Amino acid sequence: MIGERLHLRGVAAPPVVLPLRPEDVPRLRLDRPSGEIAVIEQVAAYPGRSVWSPATLEYVVLAPWRHRPEIAHLAEISAGRHAAALVAEAIERCRAAGDALVLLIEMDERRSAGFHARAGLAPIEQIVTYEFEIRKVPAPSPSRLRFERADPARRDHLEALLRLDHAAFPWLWWNSAAEFSAYARLLGVRLFLGFDGGAPVAYVGVTSFAGWGHLDRIAVDPERQGDGLGREALSQAVQTLAGLGARRVGLSTQDENGRSRRLYEAFGFRRVPNNDYALFAAPLRAPAPVPAPAIDR
Repeated sequence: MIGERLHLRGVAAPPVVLPLRPEDVPRLRLDRPSGEIAVIEQVAAYPGRSVWSPATLEYVVLAPWRHRPEIAHLAEISAGRHAAALVAEAIERCRAAGDALVLLIEMDERRSAGFHARAGLAPIEQIVTYEFEIRKVPAPSPSRLRFERADPARRDHLEALLRLDHAAFPWLWWNSAAEFSAYARLLGVRLFLGFDGGAPVAYVGVTSFAGWGHLDRIAVDPERQGDGLGREALSQAVQTLAGLGARRVGLSTQDENGRSRRLYEAFGFRRVPNNDYALFAAPLRAPAPVPAPAIDR
């Protein structure tokens, strides 16, 4: 039961586990003391999911995945021997809140299979990573597509981005309207729509850093896949990053996404397995249809 002592076979039970409230955050031993304000904001914005143990000061903080409140992301786990029990309690709180999925992304830190089983998490996807070395700024390639900077604040651009995004990617990876708006405001981000005539049929999102870049997102209308538009969009991304000073470009994709992997490998991207990571999840309910965003007309 939520809020009571938790007992998992073979694991010492922690003291009472309580919902983490903003006023509790100053009592925690934060891994990054300077992040206290950020944790308070996270807990306040996504109430009822994060948990802590007042006796041990272990805690788990959750946040919406891609600005999607139906997917709870385990953003921070600061716990030792009771980590699985705290995560299991957080999952139950997400279930009570009506969330569809609880997601854990394991990149630098890899936990044991026993932890995942006790917490109620199972592997759902393996993410593989690639890099491309830019030896010289490539000349623009002939393209059927006309690319222009996308602005999610424009109604027509946002509608096109959402349509392409939700048609091209599986449910877990959909961007919300809020995610597009927040993403476009990040330092170094360039977001483009690709038009064939007057119709938007692709989009590309990249981030430029000092001397390197990252291909964050590339999508092509599924009805136009196989026409070579993916390579044109990829060329646009690399050309943009090269023009901004990048000498290396990184990207990631799902291990099972054979179409994307063939595209990147044919372009010249090479695998960098050391950067691969895994996704684990606890499905809580069937995803509900996502309503169209409320856009002023």
